[in-house]
Amino acid sequence: MSLIDLIVPMSHFEHFKILDVYTSINLIMDNVWIKLVSDIWKHRNNYLFKGEVVDHTKVFSLTYVKASSWISSKILSVSFLFFD
Repeated sequence: MSLIDLIVPMSHFEHFKILDVYTSINLIMDNVWIKLVSDIWKHRNNYLFKGEVVDHTKVFSLTYVKASSWISSKILSVSFLFFD
């Protein structure tokens, strides 16, 4: 088991990859990671700079919907239900 250094974003990024899968799947997962992190960062900035209240359910629901939609559009054999 290896540890993820949360202070170093590249460490977290590298641990998001799936072992023993096609390179194309990991390219998709790389993009999902970038999308998720950027969405969370956007909500963080809205909290810090605009004084918005953090709604954790909203943040994770929106990122889930965006990521699952994106994955489903790239890998046709994958489907997600919203309440999975």
